[in-house]
Amino acid sequence: MVGQKILHYEILEKLGAGGMGEIYKAQDTRLNRLVAIKVLLGGSGSADSRRRFIQEAQAASSLNHPNIITIHDIVSHGDDQFMVMEYVKGKTLAELIPREGLGASVSLRYAVQIADGLDAAHTVGIVHRDLKPGNIMVTAQGLVKILDFGLAKLTGPAGEVSLNDITQSVGLAPMTVEGSILGTVCYMSPEQAQGAKVDARSDIFSFGCVLYEMVTGRKAFPADSSLLILTSILRDEPLPISGIVPGIPPDLVQVIHRALRKDPGQRFQSMQEMYARLAALKQRSDSGLLNVPLNVPLNVPFHAPQIPRPTKPIARPTSKKGRAIAALSIGVLALASAGAWWWNSRGASKPHPPVQAAASDALAPPKPSAFSSAILNNQAILDMAKAKVPDSVIVSHIRSSPTNFSLSTGEIIRLTQGGVSEAVIQAMRDPAGTMKPVQQNRKVQLIGGLRFEIALTEDVPADSKPGQPLNFRVAKDVTVGDTVVIAKGAAVTGVVAEAAKRKFLVHSTRPTFRLLEVTAVDGTKVKVRAFPGHLGESRKNPPLDPIGGSRSKDAIAPAGSRFPAYFDGDQTVTVRKP
Repeated sequence: MVGQKILHYEILEKLGAGGMGEIYKAQDTRLNRLVAIKVLLGGSGSADSRRRFIQEAQAASSLNHPNIITIHDIVSHGDDQFMVMEYVKGKTLAELIPREGLGASVSLRYAVQIADGLDAAHTVGIVHRDLKPGNIMVTAQGLVKILDFGLAKLTGPAGEVSLNDITQSVGLAPMTVEGSILGTVCYMSPEQAQGAKVDARSDIFSFGCVLYEMVTGRKAFPADSSLLILTSILRDEPLPISGIVPGIPPDLVQVIHRALRKDPGQRFQSMQEMYARLAALKQRSDSGLLNVPLNVPLNVPFHAPQIPRPTKPIARPTSKKGRAIAALSIGVLALASAGAWWWNSRGASKPHPPVQAAASDALAPPKPSAFSSAILNNQAILDMAKAKVPDSVIVSHIRSSPTNFSLSTGEIIRLTQGGVSEAVIQAMRDPAGTMKPVQQNRKVQLIGGLRFEIALTEDVPADSKPGQPLNFRVAKDVTVGDTVVIAKGAAVTGVVAEAAKRKFLVHSTRPTFRLLEVTAVDGTKVKVRAFPGHLGESRKNPPLDPIGGSRSKDAIAPAGSRFPAYFDGDQTVTVRKP
């Protein structure tokens, strides 16, 4: 097909093959953009395949999210069906995961985006059912895109997610019969492996399998055949991560193993809950706190392990000759012990000559060990700064430990040259924290792509026009560590992006909107985005109390409706902190 022109799409090259057809890179000559086209060939496509093909387009096109592939159109040409979607240049996780795994930091960077995309799908009632590394694309900039919704299912009435409702196929007719098994075997949930009904928690298990593989480089349930894999999923537990890859933070291991529980009731009960845990871990990872064992004191002295005593009784000699040899040995040991006592007592009465220090050592100031005493001194602080221990941990350690600091001019210069920060030196000057803290400015980084929740402050009418201003407020404090960077109630501005329009000739979409900026605690205007979403399709949380607005019955989105917002790239705000 390379070189052919289908409608206004010029086929450039073949990219690969998906679950239900071949995928090509093409040029949209009408809009002058690159697109990807999935082709379901008429000669090989059964009626069931056609329904799944349309199902994938309908499922993915109903989602507007930065981490989910965007579907532009679905067209027919002759006997063939074509799905036109955004062209994503990158590699799949299946290609990116090395044998030793991606490590905690990179895994969290991708995992937060995957969880956010799945949460958006689950919120509108779509369960993916075929999540695997081959269906997750990563761009050169590190942006994750979830692909292939060909096995997706809708749950609950009107697309509302209900974890106990029977699932129903998205397509025009049921895609499967009860008891059939779909999806890639290695990443199936136990309920999928049994051919039972599934809900959003099935995606949580599959995501746990993907995250396990990202961290370790190995599949959670490896085996030589599909039957053995299914048996392992139903019966076995994955190998402990700590035994495969050392140094993975226990908190991350706990999240993975909870997602891999056999019983759906023991997993995370929503992807939003799992996203919140992963986002918190990523924030700690970016701050350098993820691997710091905060519950272990830094000044605990080292104790050599004790050799266990043998529990088996020592055999005693029974013969006369054996007893004689044993008695002779005891006598020799007793004489040796007495001689050692005499020599030591004789030597103790005489002073030992001083040991002459080497010339190089005589010129250098003594450096006591940082951990040789429970009392913190200057060298202990220098050693912790050299080890890149975060300032907050060092200050906390100073507050809770006995100290003996020297803050002469020379020592302050040595501490500063050794990488000790001003905040730590101030804590050394006032270990008990009794002095009034000095207010100072501090820059805090906001990580691009992290989500927070906002709410409309006024009703939005159904006949809204593009460019019409929209006003929101932040639903709760946005914090980085223990610092509030965006306060609850902060103003968020946006505009209507598109008016309502018809789609697929069967239903109408509601007006879409985009976000502009939010006001941070220092007055900075922080750029935010929403990857245009439909007004009136807010989160299923209870609405916030409105600020103004009459909650008109004709409103497409009433005041108080909640929506997710995202920081548009990495940005910084200035906060005042003691």
